[in-house]
Amino acid sequence: MANGRVKIDGWAPLGWLWLSALAGLSVGCGQEDPEDPPPGELQPYHPLVAGSSWEYDHGGRWDEVVTLSEADFGGQPAFLMSDSPNPSDRLRSDAIIASVDGRVVRLEKDELLVGTDGSTTLDSSATYGVGFTRFNEDWANQAVGYKETPEYVRVETRPGEAAPRPPENRRHTFEIMNLHADVQTPIGSFDCIEIKRTKDWQAEEDGVDASDADAKTFWFARGVGKVQERNDESGNTEVLTAYEIPGL
Repeated sequence: MANGRVKIDGWAPLGWLWLSALAGLSVGCGQEDPEDPPPGELQPYHPLVAGSSWEYDHGGRWDEVVTLSEADFGGQPAFLMSDSPNPSDRLRSDAIIASVDGRVVRLEKDELLVGTDGSTTLDSSATYGVGFTRFNEDWANQAVGYKETPEYVRVETRPGEAAPRPPENRRHTFEIMNLHADVQTPIGSFDCIEIKRTKDWQAEEDGVDASDADAKTFWFARGVGKVQERNDESGNTEVLTAYEIPGL
């Protein structure tokens, strides 16, 4: 991707065969305090539906809008997740995500610098090999205290550099903290699964980007997606204030 556009032609990431097993996507629920669906028809915790949007309050500092649209990635269906710029650094991102056997993964991300006139300039691009895990639907079938540590390879490219930076072998540990956390938001309460994510890697050289390194806790609700996120190191939070998932 560059300047907000998806790069498709001429690139196939290592481990791409994972995408041949893209799982069927379920339509999420866009209602406040949704009722429990009949057995066997549970909505996903991370719905992937084109045209969806979520709004988050970052502790009163700024409001973020996240949108989801269809994307083609190497001939396979995927989604483009875009967010609005952070006013502190004017950076926003476009990320390619997909579902692989119930695991929602980030495959590629562009960081874009937004000018005062609304123009965008590519700041950096990253690929994630088999994918950086955002959520695994199988976590709902596990007990509190369950942990897993998926691995991936991150490769960063910056404009003007002759070649990509050295690959970084990274992994995060995800731990289930609560299967039914009651999360209060401005738009109601949600029954959420609570997941703690900690990094399990060290930068291999000075200057390597440390994004996604902070320990964080996430709360996801079925048919809604991410309801709340907390940076456990800075204490900063983001809380869902509105969302829309087409079709419901």
